[in-house]
Amino acid sequence: MDRTLADGELLPNCGGITVIFTPGHTPGHICLYHETSKTLIAGDALRVQGPALVKPPARYTSDPFMATESLRKLACYDIEAVICYHSGLFEGKASRRIAELAEEI
Repeated sequence: MDRTLADGELLPNCGGITVIFTPGHTPGHICLYHETSKTLIAGDALRVQGPALVKPPARYTSDPFMATESLRKLACYDIEAVICYHSGLFEGKASRRIAELAEEI
């Protein structure tokens, strides 16, 4: 069944997954947060490069301002692990790193 997800919606899967609206990479981009494991499925909002969590390349970001606002939003969550679609897993103090990325010019 196809349906539209809402920002902040709690999906019942895996004990609860929060939908987070994170436009910037694309207008309708979302991330999924599993609070129990403190894991963020970031899609293309972030990527792993070597051992570091980084922003996606600007050429693949449709709206850089919104992408930064989305990172600020993500930084409010207690995140320890980030799964990125094209680049793998980042583990550690992810919330702090996301906040740093949001403040970069």
